[in-house]
Amino acid sequence: MKDANLEDPDGKNIEEEQLPVNTYKVIEPPPVILDDSLLPSSQNITSEVNAAVKVEKPASKPPTPQPLSHESLTERMRRFAENPSRFYAVIGAGLGVLLAIIIAAFYLQTGSPEGRYDLGPVTSSATGLKGHLYVNWEKTLRYRLTFETSDPDQQAGFALAVANPSHPISIEIQLQNAQGFVLCSREIFLKYDVRGAAIAVNPPNKPPSASDLAQLVAQEQKREQGKDIFQNQISPKGQVVALNAQGEIPCSAKAYERTVQWSFTSNFPSLAEQDEDLKHQQELRAAAARRAAANKAAAKGAEKLLPFSTEGDDAIIEFDVSRGVIETSGRKTFFLDKTSMGSADPVWHDYPVSIHFRCDQSTNCTLMHAGAGALRAKLKR
Repeated sequence: MKDANLEDPDGKNIEEEQLPVNTYKVIEPPPVILDDSLLPSSQNITSEVNAAVKVEKPASKPPTPQPLSHESLTERMRRFAENPSRFYAVIGAGLGVLLAIIIAAFYLQTGSPEGRYDLGPVTSSATGLKGHLYVNWEKTLRYRLTFETSDPDQQAGFALAVANPSHPISIEIQLQNAQGFVLCSREIFLKYDVRGAAIAVNPPNKPPSASDLAQLVAQEQKREQGKDIFQNQISPKGQVVALNAQGEIPCSAKAYERTVQWSFTSNFPSLAEQDEDLKHQQELRAAAARRAAANKAAAKGAEKLLPFSTEGDDAIIEFDVSRGVIETSGRKTFFLDKTSMGSADPVWHDYPVSIHFRCDQSTNCTLMHAGAGALRAKLKR
């Protein structure tokens, strides 16, 4: 539309430039129509705009995903390859996921309370013991344990400490986590000969009384009640070469799953104590050999037995030092001479003891042992 003609400063009329048609209707103030020729066109545009406003837009539908064409996929791969940072980031993420899967699978396999697991050997430098522990979850935690000497040169001391302990011995095994904290434990006992130990530690002239022995036996039975006991593994030469035990460990499945190592504590004799005990035993054997030789020489010079004497071989199965009574497997009973009760070598108590006996017509007898000399006794009629 056109505005009124204007005059420039020189007094000449100039015509205003043609402006673009406004499509919006102005409400206030009412528009002033300067040119009638534009009225129909203006009204048509306004009515069309109003009609377009009144018509509701149809609800838009989500676009249907179109399958990627081979060309678009190739183009995306090319763009992805052109960005090395993104390429290496994706590679790293993939490797991380793979590593996590491997770790999870390993944990599920080893951490599950099923199957047998070897916890390996553990050695004590103080006692020379080397233990090997196996565990297995079967509704409860089962174990299998072996102990032996770590040094073959200490085999004799180990065997002596096991066969003739001077005091009650036990070994406690402990299951531990990766930080070394104890999760579960179990104490296992060695067999302990109360009678033999009591006789060995008491002076020959002061043997323990029967009541003292009975009390010591009762205490040992109470100590071992309900406990796991080591079984001695004997070599063909008759020497103890290992200790074996098996049983249950009071332990929860959760604690068992966290077990990665084990250790043990014990009052087993130290290596120095084993050497000392072994030396003492060798001295006793040497003394017994000297006594045997002396008794043999004395027997040769003794008077011959009367024709009514008895002679034979038998084995001692019970030796009550406090009463001076010896029982044999041949159902014979000997009463020790008082002079022989205090000098009885501990070897006489290592049942069964093979003996050779000679008795005269007055039932006065001589009991002879190859490694412990001879004893004077009287045969019960």
